[in-house]
Amino acid sequence: MKNTSTWLVFFAAVLVLWQCIAFASDQFKLTVAHWAFDDLSAQNLVVNLQLTKQGLIVEGSADSIVIAQPIGLLKKVTLQCTKLVLLSAHANCAAGKLGFIHKEFGSQSIAFSLKAMPEQEYYQLSVSNLKFADADFTVIANYDKQHWQVTVTTTEASLANLIQNISPYLDEVQKSMLTDWSFDSNIEVQANLSGHKQQVNQLKLNLKTSALTLSDGLGKYVTENVAMNLLLDLALQKKTWQWHTDITLNSGQAYAEPIFVDFNDAALSLQAKGQWQSTEQYLEISDVQINHDNIVQLNGSYSGSLQKNEALDITIKDADLARFYSVWLQPFALGTAADKLEIAGQFGLLFTQQADNYQLSVNLDKVFIDDEKSRFGIYDLNGDIAWSNNPTITQSKLAWQGGYVYAVPFGESNLQIQAQSSSLSLIEPWSLPILDGALLVNELSLHNAFDHKTQWSFDGLVTPISMESLSAALGWPLLHGKLSGVIPKVSYFNQQLQVDGALMVKLFEGTTVIRDLRLDKPFGALPQLHANIDLTGLDLEILTQTFDFGKITGKLDGRLSDLRLSNWQPVQFDAYFATPEGDKSQRRISQKAIDNLSQIGGGVGGILSRSFLRFFEDFSYQKLGLNCILRNEICAMSGVGEAKQGYYIVKGGGLPPRINVVGYTWQVDWPDLIERLKVVSQSSGPVIE
Repeated sequence: MKNTSTWLVFFAAVLVLWQCIAFASDQFKLTVAHWAFDDLSAQNLVVNLQLTKQGLIVEGSADSIVIAQPIGLLKKVTLQCTKLVLLSAHANCAAGKLGFIHKEFGSQSIAFSLKAMPEQEYYQLSVSNLKFADADFTVIANYDKQHWQVTVTTTEASLANLIQNISPYLDEVQKSMLTDWSFDSNIEVQANLSGHKQQVNQLKLNLKTSALTLSDGLGKYVTENVAMNLLLDLALQKKTWQWHTDITLNSGQAYAEPIFVDFNDAALSLQAKGQWQSTEQYLEISDVQINHDNIVQLNGSYSGSLQKNEALDITIKDADLARFYSVWLQPFALGTAADKLEIAGQFGLLFTQQADNYQLSVNLDKVFIDDEKSRFGIYDLNGDIAWSNNPTITQSKLAWQGGYVYAVPFGESNLQIQAQSSSLSLIEPWSLPILDGALLVNELSLHNAFDHKTQWSFDGLVTPISMESLSAALGWPLLHGKLSGVIPKVSYFNQQLQVDGALMVKLFEGTTVIRDLRLDKPFGALPQLHANIDLTGLDLEILTQTFDFGKITGKLDGRLSDLRLSNWQPVQFDAYFATPEGDKSQRRISQKAIDNLSQIGGGVGGILSRSFLRFFEDFSYQKLGLNCILRNEICAMSGVGEAKQGYYIVKGGGLPPRINVVGYTWQVDWPDLIERLKVVSQSSGPVIE
C-alpha cells in the first residue's frame, strides 16, 4: 500500500495547485521531466486534471516509471480516472484504466477501481483484464487495518505459460524442481486468500484442467489429457491448519510407477478433511473417501507425524477383485508367481493400527484364481483371513471347492486358523483331498513380521494316492502303485521349500524313497528342485510293460544322487540302475527290449532279426544295469561291467539261449538320449557273442 500512498500524496499536491488556479480555468496540465519520491521515480511525467459536471477527470502518462521490486520498470505508462473523488480522508476512483509495457508482463491495458481511506487504513482495489501468461486475470483486493483479502480468477490459462512466467520469481530450488517436468494444459483458477500482515490465514482454491499432460524427466510420473477438478479449503485456527479437499479425475490417463490408471474407463475421486499442525509436524486426516468407479471404494482415517504413524484405519467393502487386481495389484506382482492371474469374485478389507500394533482382516466372496501359466489355481474360495502383530488371538476360516498345483488337482476343503503376533497356526488338523488320497496336516505355522522374509512349516502325512491317477493328471505314462509317506516337517524360508525326512512311494511292486527334497523359488520363473532318490526291488516286468519297452523280468535297484531339476528339466544327477545282488527271481529279456537297450548304448539295431537267434522270443541274463552321470547336458554312460570295446548293459547267464548287450557310447548328449528313450531308432541292436 506504500506506492498507493505515494501516488495519493502526489495527486493531493496537484489538486492543491489546481485549486489555486481554478478561478482561471476548469483544466490543469502539469509536466515534469523527472520526478522521484522514496522508491518511486518517473520520466517525462504528464498530468491532466479536468473538472466536469460528472466530477474530476485525471489523466496521466510517463515514458517510464520505476517501482520497487518485484514490479520494477514500467514503460509507456498511461493512467486515466474518469470519476475521481479526493477528500482529506477519502480517495475514490470508480472507473480507471492503466496501461504500460513490462518486461515480464508484456503490454497491459487494465481496468480498475480504487477506494482508499488512509487514516482508517482501509483500501479496496479491483483489477480486470490483467494480462499474464497470455491469460486474463481478475483481482479483487481489500485491506483493512492489516487484515487483507485477495481473490484471483482466470479462465483458459495455459499451465506451461504460467509456469514460464512465474519462474523468474522462484528460488533456485523451486526452479530446479520445475525444470525436471514438462507441462501442457489449459486451466481455470479461482483462488481466495485472506490473512493478517504477512500471514496467510485462509485459502480457498478451485482448479480445473481440461487436458492435463505432464511428465517428469525419468518417465516415472506421467499424465495424458486428464480432466481434473480440484477444490482445496485451508483455514488457520490457533496455529493449526484445518483443511478439506475434493479431487475428481474423470477422463484421461495417468501413470505413477508402476500403476497405470485409465480414467476414461473408471473415474477416480478423493474427498478428505483433517488438520495440520505445522509446529509439531503433525497430520490428522479425520475422514478420507476414495472412489474408483466400479472397482473399489475406500474409507479411512490417519493421524501421526511425518516420521511415525500413530493411528490408521482403512475399510474396503465389496470391491471387484478382478479389476482391483489388474489396476492396483498386478503391477507390483511382476516377476512373481502372481503376475499373470485370471481372477473373479469380491473382497473386503479392514485394517486398523494403533501405534505399533496393527490388525488386518480380508473377506473373500466367491473368489476364483487361476494362474495363466497353469502353476496353481483355486475355485469358489470363501471366508476370511486375519493377520495381526499383537498378542490377541483372532480366528479365521477359509473354504473352497477345489483347485490344483502344477496339474495335480485337490478337492473341497476348509481351513481354520488363528493369527497372533505376526504368525498363523492351525486351530485343528487339516485334510486336503488330492486325487484318491489326501494330505493330512497336523501342525502348520507361518510367520512374517513384514520387516523379515516369510517363513512357514508344517508336518503331516500323505495317505495313499494311486500312481495311476497321479500319472494321468501329470500326463505321464501309466504308472502303478501308491504314493504315501510320513512328512516329519516341510518348511519354507527365503523362497526355499525343504522337506525334512523322507517320502516313500510304493511303485512297480518296489519302494522308492525320496530324501533331501528341496525346492528353490517354487513359483518363480526358474524353479530349482534338489533330491536324492533310492529305488529298491522294482519289478521289471511291470515297469517295461508300462513303458512298452519290451518285456524284461527280474528285479531292479537304483539310485539318483544329487538330482537337480531346473524349471522341471534335469540338469544334473548321478544315476545307477542294476540287478540287485542275490536276486532269486527269473531273469529273461525279449528281443524288443534288447534292441531298445542297444539303441541307448549306441549299438547297431536289428541284428537279432537277421540271425538264427530270431527264432527265440527271449533270452536269459545274469544281470543288467545302466548308469548315467549328467553334467552340462552330457551323460557319461556305463553299465554292469566293462567289455572289450565298451560296457555291458546286459550280461548273459543262466540257461541258454543267453545274450550280452554291449554299449559303445561312453558319452551322449542328454537331449539325444531322451530321444533314444522316446523312439525306437532304426539302428539299434545287440552285439552277439
